[in-house]
Order: sequence, then C-alpha cells, then structure tokens
Amino acid sequence: MLKLADNMLKMLRLSVALLPVTSLASCIYDGEAGCMQYAIKPCLANNQGVQLSDTTVKNISAYLFTEGTFERAVTAESDGRFIVSFNKSHDSSLVLFGYPTGDSLSVNIPKEGGSIEGVAVTLLSSTGNSSPRGLYYGCFNYTPSSSVSAGKEISVSMCTERATVHVVVENLTTMYGSGGDYNIELRGLRNELEFNDTISGDSITYTPEASFDNKENLCSNAVNTLPTKTGDSLQVTIYRNDKLIWQSAKDGDGNYVTLSGGDDKALLVDVEHRDAGIQVMSWSDYTVSTIIN
Repeated sequence: MLKLADNMLKMLRLSVALLPVTSLASCIYDGEAGCMQYAIKPCLANNQGVQLSDTTVKNISAYLFTEGTFERAVTAESDGRFIVSFNKSHDSSLVLFGYPTGDSLSVNIPKEGGSIEGVAVTLLSSTGNSSPRGLYYGCFNYTPSSSVSAGKEISVSMCTERATVHVVVENLTTMYGSGGDYNIELRGLRNELEFNDTISGDSITYTPEASFDNKENLCSNAVNTLPTKTGDSLQVTIYRNDKLIWQSAKDGDGNYVTLSGGDDKALLVDVEHRDAGIQVMSWSDYTVSTIIN
C-alpha cells in the first residue's frame, strides 16, 4: 500500500511538472522547417490605443495567413487566447475580427490558399449599411527575424472600426423659410473592411432622418459607418424640396473631411455663410456648447 501511494505521488508530481509545457498545443510544423508558437491575447482598444471593455463584442474570430495566402481559421481557447503555430521560415499574419453577432455583418471567410487581398467583412444593406457597435480589427504579424521567443503570450490590440457622425445645419429657416422638405445626404463612405485593414467596397449614400431643434437647427440622427477610405472624403449635401441648396466636402481651412475608427463627430454647416466650409468638432464638445449657449 505504501509503495502504491509512493508511485501515485510520483505520477502526480510528473503531471504537475508537465503543465507549463503542455499548456500550448503541439506545433503543426514540427516536421517542417521549424515552428514558432505563441499565445495571442486580443485586447480591445480605441483609436488612441487605450484599452476598453466593450460588452457588445460577442465573438472574436481569427484567421491565419502565410505569405499572404489563407491557411486556416484558429479557434479561441476557453480563456479567450489563440494558440497559434507559425512556420518559422515564412512571414505570417493572424487577423482578428471582433463583432456583436454573426448576422450583424457579412463575413467573407477566404478559401484555403486564397489571397488576403480583397477578402473583407461587409456592412449589410438590410440594416442600412450601418456599422455595428463592437466592430474591432487587430493583426499580429510574424516574421522569421522575430525576436520574441516561442511560447510567449502576446497581447494584440484590436481597435474599433466604427465611426459615428452627426450633421447640424444652421440658418436654414433664415435663408429658406420654415416650409418645405429638407434632407441631408452623406456621401464618400464605403461598406467593406478588408482583412488587411483597408476600407473598400461600394460607395454608400446615407440619408439620415433629421429634425429641427429648439434653436431651429436641422439635426440629423447619428450615422454609424466605417472610416473613410484612404483618398476619399466625406461630402455633405443639403436639399430643399429635392433641390440642392448646399454641398461641400471641405472644412473651413480647405481640408477634406474624413472619419477614423472610433470618431464621434459633429459636422456643422452654416448655409448663410456658404464659403465657411464644414466646421468639424467632437459630438461631445458640440452637446456641451449647446448647453452653455
């Protein structure tokens, strides 16, 4: 009985000693040029890199690309980390998407061996091409010259990809009267976020509902969208009875208006001063200014 107990104790010690080693899955490249394996821990962040807690994120998916071609999807562990094996001699990328639910976006999962170029998640036209809360993107890039030792846990920031914009139009009733049907259009936005963190896809026109506030300013509902594509700009157009009365894509300094992930902007348009351009400020600053004034 004593000998049996002693053997059991030895086996227990052996199993405990093996825990740190076997906490990572065996590498799938053991028989090839070699393997680098990491535990990737995704961390949500805003566009300034400050970590966030966002309960709207219900799913984080990971996709491994080697030399720019799709290899496989990677499933998260129970603790939310992704245990990933990288071929030691090839450039590789682990692309991470966070989103609320499976039906909030169209996720175009690439085919094995397919290029990372042109593969994207797409906003749904059935939901008005609206970017959902909880849309995040992150990527970990491995290179053969990486100085990070195998087996390390690596935190990867996933930054928010949703941008929000509100339009406030001043002096409409002064210039055109209180009668008539006024509409606001936003153009210059796209509906796809590619796996290489590029905005692309079809051009989208948003026509948000709008109403007059107690100061006779026409205020649109919030438009939740993707950031502007590199080289594109956000254009605001105002109509009265379907007739164009104001249009611009530039601010007061002559710079084109753009959106970045995490932005919540107010675009102020004064139709009485047609050459003033669009005044751009944060939505929170605008709401504070309306209370003060």
